[in-house]
Amino acid sequence: MELLAPAGSWDALRAAVENGADAVYLGGKSYSARASAANFSPDELQQALDYCHVRGVKVYVTVNTLLREDELESAVSYLADLYQWGVDAVIVQDLGLIRRAREEVPQLELHASTQMTVHNALDFRALEHLGFTRVVLARELSAEAIKEIRKQTRLELEVFVHGALCICYSGQCLFSSLIGGRSGNRGQCAQPCRQPYTVEGLAVPGEYVLSPKDLCLISHLELLRDAGVASLKIEGRLKGPDYVGVTVRTYRAALDGVHYKKKDLSTVFNRGFTSAYLDHATKPDLITYQPPIKEERLGSALETYRSPKAFRKVKAHMWVRASLGQPLELNLVDEDGYHVQVFGNVRANASQGGGLTEDLVREKLLRLGNDPLEIMDLQIDLGEGLHLPVSELNQVRRSLVERWENARLAPYRERRLARGEKTARMPKQEDRVSEPLLAVTVSDLQSAQAAMDGGANLIYFSGQTYKRAPQDPFYELTQTWRLGQEKGVQVFAHLERITENNTLPLIKEHLQKHEFDGFLVGNFGSWELASEFQLPVHTDWSFNVFNSWAVELLAQAGASLVTASLELQLSTIKYLCQVSPVPMTIVAHGPLESMVTKHCMFRDQGCKYQCQREQPLQLVDKKGFAFPVYFDRWCNMHIFNSRELSLIGHLEQLRLSGVRYLRIEGRLKEPAWIGTVVDLYRRGLDGEHVQIAGEFTKGHYFRGVL
Repeated sequence: MELLAPAGSWDALRAAVENGADAVYLGGKSYSARASAANFSPDELQQALDYCHVRGVKVYVTVNTLLREDELESAVSYLADLYQWGVDAVIVQDLGLIRRAREEVPQLELHASTQMTVHNALDFRALEHLGFTRVVLARELSAEAIKEIRKQTRLELEVFVHGALCICYSGQCLFSSLIGGRSGNRGQCAQPCRQPYTVEGLAVPGEYVLSPKDLCLISHLELLRDAGVASLKIEGRLKGPDYVGVTVRTYRAALDGVHYKKKDLSTVFNRGFTSAYLDHATKPDLITYQPPIKEERLGSALETYRSPKAFRKVKAHMWVRASLGQPLELNLVDEDGYHVQVFGNVRANASQGGGLTEDLVREKLLRLGNDPLEIMDLQIDLGEGLHLPVSELNQVRRSLVERWENARLAPYRERRLARGEKTARMPKQEDRVSEPLLAVTVSDLQSAQAAMDGGANLIYFSGQTYKRAPQDPFYELTQTWRLGQEKGVQVFAHLERITENNTLPLIKEHLQKHEFDGFLVGNFGSWELASEFQLPVHTDWSFNVFNSWAVELLAQAGASLVTASLELQLSTIKYLCQVSPVPMTIVAHGPLESMVTKHCMFRDQGCKYQCQREQPLQLVDKKGFAFPVYFDRWCNMHIFNSRELSLIGHLEQLRLSGVRYLRIEGRLKEPAWIGTVVDLYRRGLDGEHVQIAGEFTKGHYFRGVL
C-alpha cells in the first residue's frame, strides 16, 4: 500500500519525503481546498517535483475546489501546465473541470477528491466512465463497505488513515458558507464544527458536539490491506512539518513491519484519537465534547527537514574502472533500473609513490551524505600504481550524481502534451419557458395533495425519510402518482444524497413496487440505480453544479434537468440557463440543509430510537442562533440552517432568470404550510403582491461565496 503524506509547505514536503512517504499531495496557489496553507508557486512546485521524483516519490496536486465560470479556462490551462511540469496526478472535484480535463488534457491522471462524496459501490460506474484512475473514498465507510466496493471496480481506492476528520460528509457541507459566506467547497471553510454549541433537548457531556477527534488507523492497516486499499492518506496540509515527519515515520514503520511506538503520534498535534467508522460498529468515541487543549507539541522530526543530510536514499550498484592512460569510468544502476555512465576529464598516469588504493577510491566515491543515493555494492577495477588527483575523484562522483538525477527526471521533463481538441459545447435547450414552474419536495400523500392543490407542477416524493415506520418509506408513492395523473402533475421519486451500499438494494426493492414518473437523484450511485428503471432523471443540488460545463457533463450523462448549487449567485444561474442544454432549477424556499453526518448525537448517549419520538433537537451557538437537527431512517444526522430560505420577494428576478422550476422544500413541513406557501408562490408568479411573515435568508443568490 502506498503511504501518501500532506505537504502544505516546503519543510513539510521534506519531512514527508525524508521520513518515508511513497507519495505526497500538495496544492498550488489557486484551486486548492486548503487555501490557507502556504502552498506552492509554479517555481516552487517545479522544485518540489524534481526533489520528489529524484527520490522516487510521486506528487499529486490538489485542484479540488468548485470553479466559477470565469475560473474554468485558466484552471484547464493550469492542468495542462501541471502535466508538462511532471505531476503524477491531480485531485479534482468540479464536474466541469473533469469534463474539460478528460478531453483536453487526456494524458493527465485524475483522482476523484473526497469532496465528490464517493460512498457507495454504484458511484464507481460513473467515475470509471469519467476517466478516473483513483478515488479518495468518503471517510465514513467501514472496512466491509470498502471491501464490497473493491469487488466492483478496477479503480484504485485511497482512504484517509490519520488526521483531522470532517463531521460532515465531505463535499456536502454548507455550514460555513451559510453562516459566514466562506465555502468549504472552495477551500475557505471557517470550521464552524469546531465551535461550541448547546443542545436543546439532549444532555451531552460538553459543548463541542460537532468537533471530532482525529482519525488514527495505524492499528488497522492489515484490515485495510485485506479490503483492497491502494493508498493510505494522512491528513494535514495545514499542519507543521514535525506533525508530518513524525506521523509519516510512524506509519512507515508500521507498514514495513518494524517496531514503532504508537504513542509517538501523540507527541504532535492531535485532538485525541478515534478509529471512526472503520469497523462499522459505531462507538461513542468520535466527538471531543471538550475544548481543544492549548499546548505546544514539538515532535522529533526537525533534523529530517532542516538538515542538508539526505535521510531517504535510493539503493544502487556502482562499478569503478581506472586504468593507465584512461579517464576514470563510473557506472551506476539504481533499484528502479536507471543506468548512467560518466568518464572523468583527467587520464590516469603512473604514480611516483604508492598510487591509488581501493580504500581511497571507496572513501571518496561513497561520500554521499547529502545525496539521495545509497551504494549497496561497489565494485572497483583498479590498475596498479595509478595516480589521479583527489579532486578528480570528487568531481567525477558529483558528475555521476547529477547525471543520475537527470536520468530519473528525464521521463517527466520529456513530456509533451498531445492536447485534445477543445471540448465541444452541447446545443442549448430550445424549449425555453418564460414563466418558472413550481416543484415541491414532500414526504407523504397528504402533503403532495396540498402542494398540488396550491398549484405545484412537479412533486419530488422523498417518502418517510425522517421516520423509521413504515418499512417502505415510499409506501404512498403510487397513490401520490395516481393523484398526479388526475391533476396533470408529474411525480418523481426523490433519492437522498447519502445512500450507502446497504441502503441502495432496499431502496430499489421498494421502488420496484411503485409507479412514478422519474427520479430526483442525489449522487452518482443512486443515479445508477435509477437508470435501471429507464425513467427521466433530475439531479439534485448535492452534485455541486457551479459552472456551465458541469451542467453539460450531467446532461451528457442523461440528466433531463439539473439543480444549481446552493452557493451560486442568481446572476450566474441566469447565465447557466442561457447556455444550458437542459432546463435548470433552484431551491427557492424552505429549510436549508447545511450538513449531513453519519455521526448521531442520540447514538452517542445510548441509542434507544429517541430520534423517532424526540426530534428535532436544536444546536444553539454563542450568538443565540438555533440550528434544527433531524435524524433519518438510516441513522444519519441532518443539521439545518438557523433561518429558512425565501425568495418570494424576488419573483420578478426569478422570472427573468430562465430557471424552469422554483423548488419549495416541504419534507419537514405540515400539509397546511405546504399548501399555503405553494399557493403564495403561484399567485406571486401570476403577478399578485404576496409576502410571508418571518425572518428568512436569501442564501447566496445575491451575495455569492468566497
